[in-house]
Amino acid sequence: MRPVSLRRDLGAVAELIEVCFGATMDESGRAAVREMRMISQSGPLLWLLSGLDRVVGGLEQGFVYFDHGQLIGNVSLSVTYLPRPAGKGYIVANVATHPNYRRQGIAQRLMKASLGFVHQRGGRFALLQVDADNLGAQRLYQQLGFYEERTFTRWYRPSHLRVPVKLDEMPNITIRGGREWRAEYELARIVRPNRRGGMGWLQPTTPDRFQNPLSKVLSAFFGGKSEERWIIREPDNHGIAASLHAVTSFGGSAKLTLLVHPRTQGQHELPLLNYALRRLEANRAPITIEHPADDLNAAAVLEDYGFERRQTLMHMRWDAPDASTPMRDDDPYRAGES
Repeated sequence: MRPVSLRRDLGAVAELIEVCFGATMDESGRAAVREMRMISQSGPLLWLLSGLDRVVGGLEQGFVYFDHGQLIGNVSLSVTYLPRPAGKGYIVANVATHPNYRRQGIAQRLMKASLGFVHQRGGRFALLQVDADNLGAQRLYQQLGFYEERTFTRWYRPSHLRVPVKLDEMPNITIRGGREWRAEYELARIVRPNRRGGMGWLQPTTPDRFQNPLSKVLSAFFGGKSEERWIIREPDNHGIAASLHAVTSFGGSAKLTLLVHPRTQGQHELPLLNYALRRLEANRAPITIEHPADDLNAAAVLEDYGFERRQTLMHMRWDAPDASTPMRDDDPYRAGES
């Protein structure tokens, strides 16, 4: 076992990733593997011109394991920074052992070396994703001190499906006002607390995610995107009971984020999704949503409306021995709000 050296190991790492994950890899993953192979076979000049950081930016740190000159194990590490108090951490990826060498403790040795590296480099935490049905890998990570933050399912609705008809009874659904961002943020802090992974993978629940300054609107527009936020207010109008955020790429897919207060779960998922699908009808594009797998009410509605489960991933976290508590829910951002 030794630290990875991309100039020496990139081609072999690409081969190992394809052997271990090829059956479940999407087209973007396969394209990345092809580019890794191409770069590994090129000279130094092409390394500089080929956008190496873009292709293998998450592989430059980590460890590899050999047997008689054959690369049979790999763990990749990349640094990440989350808002205070979390700070600097590392993403663990491509934890792979060749099928012929599994159950020999190789992954455990690679992971222990990787966590030692994280600690030595001042990382306060490590994050990884693992398939929800990969119980063996989950046990390994738990033995090393990882714990589950939350499990998310990625849903996909094909563009050819018909738009649902309007429900006979609909609550009052309106566009969220600019000054209501605080109310939606408070809803998110309840539904997607940072101690459970926030809004999703590497997406902590922070105020800036819900604010819509002109600079953010213009940036989205010139980046080829449009955003809409629809809400259902509490009966007393002092809060938001549910919200749905839609980000649409011009000529591309739409991505949804659904938040429903625990008091009204089972009531607002259906009308909000019904409303959103009808509003997005003109796009004629696929729709995706990543949503907590433990929300059975939303899952039932998504299935009824033709969404397909594409992937369910458990998000796990490891805290360095001398690190303070991870992302809290006592709102460390309040002091900076305006």
